[in-house]
Amino acid sequence: MTSALAWLQGLKQRGIRLGLERIRQVLRDIELPGHVIRVGGTNGKGSVCILLGSILRQSGATVGVYTSPELERVNERIMVNGAAIGDRELERHAAWLMKHDVKLTFFEAVTAIALRYFSQRSVDYAVLEVGMGGRYDATAAVNADVTVVTNVSLDHMEHLGDSVVAIAGEIAGAIEGGDVVTACTGAALDVVQRQAIRMGARLHVVSRSMWQQTGPQCFVVTTGRRYELAPRLAGAYQGENLALAVRTAEMLGVDRRSIIDGVASAWLPGRLEQIGSVLLDGAHNPAAMQALRLSLENMDIRPCCIVFGAMRDKDIPGIIRELPPGPVIAASAPTSRAASEADIAGMLSEMGRDCQVATGPADALRKARTMAGEGDVILVTGSLRLVGDIRRHLH
Repeated sequence: MTSALAWLQGLKQRGIRLGLERIRQVLRDIELPGHVIRVGGTNGKGSVCILLGSILRQSGATVGVYTSPELERVNERIMVNGAAIGDRELERHAAWLMKHDVKLTFFEAVTAIALRYFSQRSVDYAVLEVGMGGRYDATAAVNADVTVVTNVSLDHMEHLGDSVVAIAGEIAGAIEGGDVVTACTGAALDVVQRQAIRMGARLHVVSRSMWQQTGPQCFVVTTGRRYELAPRLAGAYQGENLALAVRTAEMLGVDRRSIIDGVASAWLPGRLEQIGSVLLDGAHNPAAMQALRLSLENMDIRPCCIVFGAMRDKDIPGIIRELPPGPVIAASAPTSRAASEADIAGMLSEMGRDCQVATGPADALRKARTMAGEGDVILVTGSLRLVGDIRRHLH
């Protein structure tokens, strides 16, 4: 690893520090992309970003997509027209940024690299996934033409607040004008609507009545026009993401054929992705785990066992309550943010779930395979970092 890439990875030690002062300092020296779509919310952000990127590419545009976290390599966070940034390009931009370091966090640094790379690649659109919250997230340092707010539920409460209204306030804080597309409901929608009015933004609400699942991977989205869609992305929970992406694409003037073909070609690993007998899904908060459980029921999939891990700052008991039935193997990804296998196993036992303890992702996979018979499905879920580590072992 070069000194620049080692420096970039070392920024993880600086932890999470919300705020815009540092990233704005760096962005003074970067020519920003002309058209920006920012995607915030609790769940579904990555899927919406990938769907929009694929749809816009089908329309003939050059598209940069910035998502997080990665599953296996940091390069995955930064893509232009579906291809991840190369090692040499990542190193070159990291070396430039290292000379301009203003005590950036890791996320701020990667965001700056993505924007600089997109600018030099002359992208027509930059689709940016919010890392956490909204108003103090690094992506909020860039003015967005369209802001998408997927939904709001309890997550990152240590940083964003302990209620849906408080978290919605942080997420909606990134709205600065332009168009806003949201699938929020209830109190969260009220917060988004008030912020949109305050900033003079045009609000477009995607309601549950606008999409319907008609088959295992078949959906109908009706936004005034009817779209019969066949996404590669599996799961009933993708219906809302599809409707958000379609409505946003319509507002950007994308034609019907590009929307249908873009949805069909979009792909995001680690979301109901099956590799052999192993099903991978990074359901990392209670709402995401509930959506996963309902999708598995809908698909008539009953895992023979579940490899589960989570980050310490998550509502782990809440996630466990939504876990699908079956024996659980407690695992931990090799990062300081991860809850230990012993702590997870203790919570599982307290909540009446059968569990074993693994000594790492590789051991968890070995244990799961000893429990699986022919035709059985092993579910790996919880932390996206754990999903990525096990995915790497599978490859």
